[in-house]
Order: sequence, then C-alpha cells, then structure tokens
Amino acid sequence: MSCPDLNEIYSYLEQVLPGEGRARVEEHLVACSRCRRLLADRCLYLKSISGLPEPALPPDFSDRVMASLPSLKSSARFWLWLAGGAYLLFSLLVTILALGTGTALFPVCLKIFKSLFNLAADLSSFIFRLIQQAYGLAKALRIFIEVVGGLLSNIFPSTSLGLAALILGGAGSLALLWSMLRQVKLSDRR
Repeated sequence: MSCPDLNEIYSYLEQVLPGEGRARVEEHLVACSRCRRLLADRCLYLKSISGLPEPALPPDFSDRVMASLPSLKSSARFWLWLAGGAYLLFSLLVTILALGTGTALFPVCLKIFKSLFNLAADLSSFIFRLIQQAYGLAKALRIFIEVVGGLLSNIFPSTSLGLAALILGGAGSLALLWSMLRQVKLSDRR
C-alpha cells in the first residue's frame, strides 16, 4: 500500500479531509508506522507553535519585500537581442549554403534549415527560461539570507552575527534545496 502524501495526512490531522479520504488515511495509519510518526511529529509541531505570540511585522514590511523583488523587465532585452543576432547569422549561413549548392539540393537544405531553426528556437526558449529561473532563485536566496540575518541579529550578539548568519543561512539554504529535491523525487515515484 502506498503512503498518502503529506497534504493528505495534514488535512486528516486538521479534520478537513472528506470522509472517503479520511477512512483511507485511517486505514493506512493502522498499518504504517512511518506515517504515524509523521502525524505525531506534526501534532507536536502544531502544539509547540500554538503558544507562540503572533509576530508583529513593521508597518512597511510589505513595501520593503515588494521593493526587493526582481523587476519584471530584467535583462530579457539583452538575451532577446543576442538570440535574434544568432538567428540572423544562422539564417545567413544557411542561405549562403543553400544558394551555393545549386538547385538540386535546395529543398533538402531548406528542410534541414527549418528543422535546425525550430531546434534552435526551442533551445533558446529553454535557455531563456532557465536563466530567468536561476535569476529568480538567486534573488530569493538573497532575500532569504537577508531575512535570516535580520532575525539572527535579534538573537545573537553582533560580534558573532556574521558567522552565525553564514552557518544558519547555509544550513537553511541546504534544507530548502533538499526539501525541493525530495518533493521532485516523491512526485517521480507516482
């Protein structure tokens, strides 16, 4: 029997899971010690945070977070111009090749050109999205490190703040990366 995902277990705990799903999770919990442990850990976590006071955010918190987000008009123009220039050079090269080979090979060269052009377009679109994702991830990590540094400045004395922020920020980043990779692995199993 496969384990339910964490959202189902948490929904079961919060009593928002519909009847059929609830019965399936209860039946699974009888047989699976791992899921019972997850449920117990979540209960302990919820109990431990229930007594914490609501955090008081500064009035300009939203404005500062929004100001630190990357602008939508990043260096996309540069990449578009670069891709356009590469396509122009590629087109000129293939046109010269097609004209130089004579009329018998022209349809074959044209077909190859179309296939290569579509491949290059797909590849550049993929690279562009990959660069956007990397840029967004770098910005998110920078914001995360700034937030952790701000929180640590309230906890640690200023002399050891740099080292503590570095250690905890690195550990937090690794934990975030690990949880993202774990989610990918869990979704691949299904």
